[in-house]
Amino acid sequence: MYPHLQTQTTYKAAKPQMTAFEDFIRRYNINETFATKLRGLHGYEIVFVCDDSGSMQAPIGHASGPGQQRSTRWEELKKTVSIVVDLASTLDPDGVDIYFLNRKPLLNVHSSKELNSTFTVPPNGATPIVRILRQVLHDKKQEIQKRKLLIVIATDGIPTDNNGQP
Repeated sequence: MYPHLQTQTTYKAAKPQMTAFEDFIRRYNINETFATKLRGLHGYEIVFVCDDSGSMQAPIGHASGPGQQRSTRWEELKKTVSIVVDLASTLDPDGVDIYFLNRKPLLNVHSSKELNSTFTVPPNGATPIVRILRQVLHDKKQEIQKRKLLIVIATDGIPTDNNGQP
């Protein structure tokens, strides 16, 4: 379906990844132009920094009908990160790393199913983005010598220190 996305390679691991990538593109009906641009991220070290501060418990939007609850920022983040993890894991051969602001990171994630237990714990705490970015850069110091690093930050607020001060 997307012959321009297929590449010749000498190692066997890339073929299942490309098939997974093509399956993802079809599942979400992504157009060829965008799919080609996404394919350019193949081989990047992909890291997510997810806001799990207390403000992520806030509801967003409007209820879709009578008696229906509004979803929270945390629930929306889980949905978004789940989709992006499934995409990114087709591009990053060792899986994606997910850092949180107030809990331990999840490393080498290959499937959104691996997120379920983490997202069942409610968000709590401050928004120390700077501290976590420094940790990511420290942890990836050796990795970025070999390949490019893509950091995706998902947050709803203003960065704070560990005490919640801007």
